[in-house]
Amino acid sequence: MNNKQLASGVSWGIILIGVGVLYFYDWWWPGIMLVIGASSAAELLLRGRMKEAIGTFLFFIAIVVVFELLWGALAAIPWTALIALVLIGMGGMAIIQALRGKK
Repeated sequence: MNNKQLASGVSWGIILIGVGVLYFYDWWWPGIMLVIGASSAAELLLRGRMKEAIGTFLFFIAIVVVFELLWGALAAIPWTALIALVLIGMGGMAIIQALRGKK
C-alpha cells in the first residue's frame, strides 16, 4: 500500500467514524465541518504536507467556532443558502488547490 492509498483510507475511515458520532449525538451542523476538516487534515498530514494540514483543520475549526458564537444572528439566515454557500466555497478552494498543485 502506497502513501496515497494509506492517506485516502484513513481519510475515509475518519469520515465514517465522524458521521457515526454525528448521528449518535444528532449534531449535524456544524459538526460535519469538524468531520470534513479532520478528514482533510489527516489526509494532508499523511502525505507529508504539515502546513496545509494545520491550515485546513484551523479553517474548519473556525467555521464551527464562528457558528457557535454567532448562533443567534445566524439563525435568521436560511439554512439552504448557508449550506450551499459553504459547499460552493469549499469546492472553489479544492479547485484552486488542484490547479496550484498542477503547475
